[in-house]
Amino acid sequence: MSHKYSVKPKRNELTKTRADLLQALIEGDQLTASRLVDAAIGERWEPSSVYVHVIGYCLAEIGVMWHAGNLSIATEHRATQMALRLLGNAQRVYVNGKRVGRRAVITSVEGDTHLIGGLTFADLLRFEGWDVDFLGADTPTDALVELVQTQSPDLVGLSVTIEEFLPNASASVEALKQLPDAPVVVVGGAIAAANPILEADFCSEDAVKAVNWVQTHFGLNESSVTIDVLLADLGNRIQMLRKDRGLSQQALAAEANLDRSYVSAVENGKQNVSFATLKGISDALDVGIAELISREWPFEYSS
Repeated sequence: MSHKYSVKPKRNELTKTRADLLQALIEGDQLTASRLVDAAIGERWEPSSVYVHVIGYCLAEIGVMWHAGNLSIATEHRATQMALRLLGNAQRVYVNGKRVGRRAVITSVEGDTHLIGGLTFADLLRFEGWDVDFLGADTPTDALVELVQTQSPDLVGLSVTIEEFLPNASASVEALKQLPDAPVVVVGGAIAAANPILEADFCSEDAVKAVNWVQTHFGLNESSVTIDVLLADLGNRIQMLRKDRGLSQQALAAEANLDRSYVSAVENGKQNVSFATLKGISDALDVGIAELISREWPFEYSS
């Protein structure tokens, strides 16, 4: 995930955005819905907040309303299509060019036509640097197995949202696990979480938990990050903060008592830095050292 978008929204902000977006989706107001999501992204909300805790939450609420007979099927379908456009726009902003050298294939199981859960998991993996083939919905088991044999992905993610398709999910997992070079298989959806498929490596209805499990399983969590990656991340944060404050490299160098070429090397992740250097840079940028080096990047930009 890009540190540019790592802000966790405050509870009141999240609650208001949810309520406003839910109303816009029900009313079919695409313009307002787009503005709400764009505003959240503009505040640098983390992808999981926008994907899962805003858009996903609203769609779940709409599903409950439809099942209760309070919304028509047409309204539910319209809201889903609006949400797909919102996710597509968000994806274009959040993709950051990070690559971790791992590949995943994501799809809904045979018979299941729901897209959103699989798409959310696919995009959250993309933002972590995975190469992802998203097949959409209702992929036949034999076609999926054939593709996996050809592509040899590290991970296969299956989404199942309706109980009647659990046998199809089980059949897909079993077929995948019988391959000579079997991939890791994650199954998502509330139905799968309530009825875990034993052959699967992980089952969860929460896309964020699934991504966290995948990152840990493949050794891609914070503890496995190399010094080169840490320096590159530090350089990116310094550069973004410098630009946010309207400083040139020369101006930052002068404020921190450094050479401009040294600042350039730091921003490009090519220079080890001492504590004294970090102190000088953090003072020049008016942030604390802990905030500057934190990979969670909890602070907010000034306007």
